Amino acid sequence: MIIIISAILLILIITSIICYFNTCEEDLWQFVGGVATFLFVVSLIILFICIGKLISFRVIDDKIELYKKQNKNIEEKIELVVKEYKDFEKDTFTNLKADSYITLVNLYPELKSDEMVKRQIDLYEKNNEKITTLKEEKINRTIYRWWVYFGK
Repeated sequence: MIIIISAILLILIITSIICYFNTCEEDLWQFVGGVATFLFVVSLIILFICIGKLISFRVIDDKIELYKKQNKNIEEKIELVVKEYKDFEKDTFTNLKADSYITLVNLYPELKSDEMVKRQIDLYEKNNEKITTLKEEKINRTIYRWWVYFGK
């Protein structure tokens, strides 16, 4: 879309230059050429921004995988801490089962107050937020493609 708009504006600029030198309505073509030149520069800036965004989207899947891998490592570390704590407190807490070790951290107040676990949980939540943001950007990729070249 931006490429087509830029091409039309470039044709309008060339036409206004030709008409400026060949007709007596110099003020009109001077104005048209000035406006078209301004809009052409703006469209080029928008085009470069969109292309920059599209280039940055090439690595978005790798970033998502990186954050998922970090979250998996955090889950493994927390799982280890929870298992050790469960073994330590075997008599107090018996037969507790949960789907996630992150959930178990919330059940054990002692674990929740542990500084290392707190930092791991915070990092885990931040990673989840980043993953969500990256997935939203991935969805917006089609918008930028459309504006650049009517792509999907």
